[in-house]
This record gives sequence, structure tokens and C-alpha cells, in this order.
Amino acid sequence: MKVDERSIGMTTAPRRRPTLHHAVRSLREAGFHERLHLFCEPGSPRSPVDGRLTRHANRCRLGCFGNWDRALGHLLRHESAGWLMIVQDDAIWSPGAASILRAEIAGRQAQRIGFLSPYVTGKDVSDGFVEGWNLYEGGWNLWGALALCMPRDAALDLVRHGRYASHPGPNAIDAVVAASMLDLGRPSLVRVPSLVDHVGETSTIGHDDVAGGLRGHRFGQGA
Repeated sequence: MKVDERSIGMTTAPRRRPTLHHAVRSLREAGFHERLHLFCEPGSPRSPVDGRLTRHANRCRLGCFGNWDRALGHLLRHESAGWLMIVQDDAIWSPGAASILRAEIAGRQAQRIGFLSPYVTGKDVSDGFVEGWNLYEGGWNLWGALALCMPRDAALDLVRHGRYASHPGPNAIDAVVAASMLDLGRPSLVRVPSLVDHVGETSTIGHDDVAGGLRGHRFGQGA
């Protein structure tokens, strides 16, 4: 196992205004050059041309949580990296985000943590948050699972945890992952300014105009 490397999965589903190609291009431009595993609900857009992309098509609709869980399970079973990151198909990244995340991973190797979220909304920023990585203790109140990166041991604990394993879905990835990490005693951190922005104008769960309240907090205002 390579403790300082990442494996990356991306979940995608049909949208009236697709964002998949934009999301993959932004991920690469931010410095993420790892193989990207794309987990596709039925009817998803065609994959972008990318020699380091592997498409995994769901035979039936799993829903947001089910597809996210499938992605995490696949990375656990088939990839050897010490850190696993699941991103969504409507995330765009700040330039240099990969290096910033890599540096934080390097500094957390000896720590028992839950996840690092390079994405944070204004709804999740508390008084006292500073520039950089901040402890998030809101549990079920987390807004958005646009990009969650966790050490392999935390991912293994997560999928075995009762709250997560019994979650009925189809939504609330953010809430159940954050609450489960609190249950497990694994501190999680979010990044200010957000390194990720949410650009989806239509939701895969049937909501419209979702981007306004879920934009990355101070995205683009420096790293």
C-alpha cells in the first residue's frame, strides 16, 4: 500500500445541463493526474476523451448514495493507494488544488482522521475558522459531498459502521459520512477558502437551481 498516494473516483448521472466534461477537465488542470474511475448511472453522458479514465456503468439506477458507496467500495477492493477520494461530476477546482491537498495528506499520515474536504460552503463555516484546514464538527449538518478524501483505514471503518451501512439512501451522502466519522471518533477537516466550487445548476436528485446555496466558500480568492 502506498500511503501517500490517492485513488480517485467520480460519480455521474444524467443532468439536463451536463457538467461532466467540465468537471474532468478542471480536475486534471488542478493537478490530479491519477487514474480516474468514473461511476455512471444509466443514461449518463459519454465519457470525455482521457487516457487515464476508466468507465464503470451501473446496470440499474443506484441513486446518489448508492453510486457513491459503489465508488468507495470499488476503490477499497481494487486500488492500493493509502488515500481515497470521491468527487462528483459538478465540481470544479482551483489551480494547484492537488498540491495543496497532497501537502495536507503528507502532514496527516500519523493521525487518526475522518476525511479532508477541500470543498466547504458558507453554511458550514463557523466563527473562528481560519485560512487553511479547519476542524468540522457539524456531523449530520454538513452541506455537500462534492469532494471527500479519506485515508484507507477511515474508509474501511466507515463502510463497516452501522449508521453508514444501514443508511437507506438515496441521498444525504454528506450527512451520513460526516455523522459516521463523528461516531467513530475520527476528526474531519474542511478547507477555507474552498478549493472546489459547485457548478451544477440542476441536481441529479430532481432539484433545480441548487448551485446558489452550495457554492464553494470564497472559491477563487486565493489558495
